Amino acid sequence: MIIPEPKKNTSSGQHWYTLTGEACHRQPDGKHTNVGHARKQNLVPSVSGILGMIEKPHLSKWKCDQMVRKCIKHPHNEGESERDYINRIHGYTKIDMHKILDFGNRVHKAIEEVNLGKFDESKDPEIWPWIETYVRWTHDRVLRVIAVEKIVVSNRWGFGGTIDLIAEVRGIRGKVIIDYKTQEYAGKKPDFRDSYLHQLAAYRKTMRPNPLCISLVINRSEPLPIAEKIWLPSQLQRGWRLFQAANALWREDRKYEPTKSSENESGS
Repeated sequence: MIIPEPKKNTSSGQHWYTLTGEACHRQPDGKHTNVGHARKQNLVPSVSGILGMIEKPHLSKWKCDQMVRKCIKHPHNEGESERDYINRIHGYTKIDMHKILDFGNRVHKAIEEVNLGKFDESKDPEIWPWIETYVRWTHDRVLRVIAVEKIVVSNRWGFGGTIDLIAEVRGIRGKVIIDYKTQEYAGKKPDFRDSYLHQLAAYRKTMRPNPLCISLVINRSEPLPIAEKIWLPSQLQRGWRLFQAANALWREDRKYEPTKSSENESGS
């Protein structure tokens, strides 16, 4: 895996959007936007924030596996308290998570620049072998780029999000929503997870007619050909039903229904 660069101060809070389609992840004072701000400003939560209500078994297992590996590699020191040892192990796992997030962020940013036609390999030459796999995929599949990092908002359902790419794709009629993820799948098949489906199912509901959706997976440890999955309409419909359930749970848990706030304001 490539060596991560020092991580800049990026947002770790939930993402929020205005009903007019503007990102509002931070407040003017620099603080992360929270549900209290959202109530006052009538903001809607992000798709990913809503889907955080759903357990992700693959992520939970990965975290447990990482903790066990770190315990084996870094045994308890004589005289070290239990709490200090736990904190030390947590620290090691945070470093690994940082490396993964850093790689994903760098790939995502580079692909965005490729889609906009302004990628400069010299800015981050270390990551080029991975980006080259994406460039090859676009040459084979993408006919026309329609929108990059497109913010979408559903006033009806009360959520927002940012779509990686909307494009015309060879062999598919109409617009297509494309989302890319990084994953470790060398030596095995990529895992097109349900969470990918749920996210795309929500995004497509903000567009008429509802477009088809593609997930792309980029291997982390070495540059391999891009893995692609075109989700079937029936799969996307199932994903939408689950997203609706997560959205209802999110609203009950946060005691906040953005669409009702919007209706109250418009009727006053």
